[in-house]
Amino acid sequence: MKKPLKAPFPYFGGKSLIGPRAWKLFGPVRNYVEPFAGSLAVLLARPTPVHGPETVNDWSAHVSNVWRAIQHDPQALARLCVGPACEVDTEATHNALVQGERDLRTRLGDPAYCDIQAAAWWIKGESEWIGGGWASGDGPWSWTRRKGWVRRTAGTGINRKLPQLSNAGTGINRKLPQLSNAGTGQYAQRVAWLEDWFCGLRDRLCETRIACGDWQRVLNPASTVNHGLTAVFLDPPYDSTEYVYGAGTASISQDVRDWCIANGTNPLLRIILCGRSEEHDALLAHGWHRESWATRKGYSKKKDNDSERLWYNFNCESSANTFFKI
Repeated sequence: MKKPLKAPFPYFGGKSLIGPRAWKLFGPVRNYVEPFAGSLAVLLARPTPVHGPETVNDWSAHVSNVWRAIQHDPQALARLCVGPACEVDTEATHNALVQGERDLRTRLGDPAYCDIQAAAWWIKGESEWIGGGWASGDGPWSWTRRKGWVRRTAGTGINRKLPQLSNAGTGINRKLPQLSNAGTGQYAQRVAWLEDWFCGLRDRLCETRIACGDWQRVLNPASTVNHGLTAVFLDPPYDSTEYVYGAGTASISQDVRDWCIANGTNPLLRIILCGRSEEHDALLAHGWHRESWATRKGYSKKKDNDSERLWYNFNCESSANTFFKI
């Protein structure tokens, strides 16, 4: 594909805007690890050609399954992703995904396994969903067969969550670009468009290792420094948004920060940690640096009161002016 690759679904907290800056800070590295993979925005922003291992991980079985499905069978996945936005279908697939998450997580222990149908349901639903929490069962909205959609806020009662109806949608449902096969039907055009997109992602991710589980599992020496100079991009849920992670752990942000303090002086690690406000300012006392960025205006150093932040260890700063300009 000629355009930069991106995830085929919208993703809460995605970091596509800071991808180029992250790679300027990382510089040339032998190995890359992303423990909170999500939309893979930073990995997909990596300058090519890529040399050396890449390992990504996400706690969400559905996110990991989507990326594996794209790796293994992008054509079949594209065909299953095309269809109208239907409220009844959204409810049914949401329930199936939530109920099947535990079994899917177990099956993903086999590195060759993926569920193409579940991946298509997840991508399509995420592209139709309004807000966060799709198929997590732990977000502000949940669905059960007895009550239907329930907003987890006291005093609001039972509410049904509609799919995106105000426009064509996002992710795979967004408006098609100008296509050369305009003589075919809309279904065939969209399938062809998605096949091209998914195949581009498959080619980029063909050698990427995709894990599913706790973030620390991919930060052992076997996945990091044993491969040489390693870049680690950490984008954990912000404080008070731990439900996005889905692990039922209230201290993820603090745990990640503690890992950074313990490993930040390793000369073989270049680490970037994302957060907001002063969330990870404890790192500054350990020789780390902090920069601000704006979510809608692109990367910015101009104000310390911008809510989004990057913290990075001193190994990153040493390479910041030796790579490429943004």
